Amino acid sequence: MTDKSKKVPSPIWQELDALCKEVSKDIASVADALKTADKQMASGKGEVWVGKNARAWGSDLHGANTDLSKQAHGFLADVQRERAAHPKEVTEAEADTERRILAGRMG
Repeated sequence: MTDKSKKVPSPIWQELDALCKEVSKDIASVADALKTADKQMASGKGEVWVGKNARAWGSDLHGANTDLSKQAHGFLADVQRERAAHPKEVTEAEADTERRILAGRMG
C-alpha cells in the first residue's frame, strides 16, 4: 500500500524551472539581438544609411528593437510567474498526471 499523501518533485515545476534557467541564460543576447543594428542605423541618421527611406526603416528597426527587448523580458517574467504558481512538490498521483501532460498524452 502506498502513502497517498507522500510528496514527490513536480515534473511540471521541474520543467518550468529548467525553462526558466535556459531563458535566463540567454535573455541578454535575445533581448539585445537588434541593439547593435539599431545603434548603427540611429533611426536613419547614422553612418550606415541615410536619407528618407533610411529614416523610415531605421524608425521601424528601433521599434522592433524595443519590442524584442520587452517581449523577451516579458516571456521570462511569464515563465517565472508560472513556476511560482505551481507547487514544487505534488502527490505521486499528481506527478503521474503531470508526466502524462508533459508527454502529450493528456491535455
